Amino acid sequence: MQLYAVARLLHGPRLLLSTRQASPLSATQSCALHATASLDYGGAAKTLPEKPKRPMNTYIRFVQGIRSSLVSANPNATPTDISKLAAVKWQTLDQASKTKLDEEYKREQAVWLQKNAKYLSQLTDAQKEEIKQERQQRNENKAKREQKRMLKELGRPKRPMNGYLRFCAHHKPVTGLSKEENKLQMKNLGMQWKRLPEAEKERFNKEADADMKRYQEEMKVWEDRMLAAENVVAVRKKNVLLPPSPASVRAKKGGIPVVESAPITKPKKTTPTTRP
Repeated sequence: MQLYAVARLLHGPRLLLSTRQASPLSATQSCALHATASLDYGGAAKTLPEKPKRPMNTYIRFVQGIRSSLVSANPNATPTDISKLAAVKWQTLDQASKTKLDEEYKREQAVWLQKNAKYLSQLTDAQKEEIKQERQQRNENKAKREQKRMLKELGRPKRPMNGYLRFCAHHKPVTGLSKEENKLQMKNLGMQWKRLPEAEKERFNKEADADMKRYQEEMKVWEDRMLAAENVVAVRKKNVLLPPSPASVRAKKGGIPVVESAPITKPKKTTPTTRP
């Protein structure tokens, strides 16, 4: 759990650390880095008051202090490797050092709790709803990222480009442009596509159709493999069928034909006749 937290810390947008830091970070510098680059979802950051930044816990605080030395000693290590090395260092750290880090964290946590309580008391109902929507958007984006990562690890076939995107790739758009320059470049490609003769468009569309047919065949094989491995969560919902009953599976394995039983009809209740 701690290793996962450190990996997120080293990769996440909230914390931007240089691999060329010369000395361990102080508590003040750590908090400042921790507060770097908060994401803006739906313009919430423009209307909400500044939220107090939660201090880093004891373990993350320790990793921050030794990360630069680990990177210097292991220049070819990946962020995941650095996280594993930090976890080993934490296991061998003496209790006195852990206690000192924990006390620093608790002092900053107490200050944060007071500031956060004041911050929450200042929020209007509309702002609270805005924060709720922002949190929901973050959770949805996180779920999408995790789903995309999982599908990539499972080797899901990549969806091919359509005719227009193939046309854009054929013209080799310039990379390394700013957001506005790239937007203008794509706009120009869109205008070129509109002016393109239908015969030329048909060539790109036919290539796209052939790729799409191949992709659909690869997806069917891949999804069958996922279902056989009981990895249903990776399969598109429309392709997920109800699993067969255990009796049906046993019958098929033994070569016994499965006989569907007729529905059982309950006899109608007869009301007793009373004699006069």
